[in-house]
Amino acid sequence: MKEEDKKRTIKEVKFKEEFEEIGALFNQGSIKSLSRLHEIKPTNLSKELNMGYYTFLDKLSNPEKLSIEEIIKLSIVVGTDYRRILEVICVEIKSKFGL
Repeated sequence: MKEEDKKRTIKEVKFKEEFEEIGALFNQGSIKSLSRLHEIKPTNLSKELNMGYYTFLDKLSNPEKLSIEEIIKLSIVVGTDYRRILEVICVEIKSKFGL
């Protein structure tokens, strides 16, 4: 297994300036659905999260499949509070499942 293919722990994940725009969009409340991330560097972001591209796209379309660890890693990489991402996910799940 290549070194970059190994799953990284939360402590090993770092903020990346490349994704700062995404964090800013979460902070502004502009992202209402995780599927919006399909439009913004999905290949690079999936690689940074050590997730297969199609798995990543599936989880963006079905955010209930994201683990807490993946949500925290995403928040670190894009530079936002994980609770902002959770808020978006909660709204999507409520809408999707009629809760």
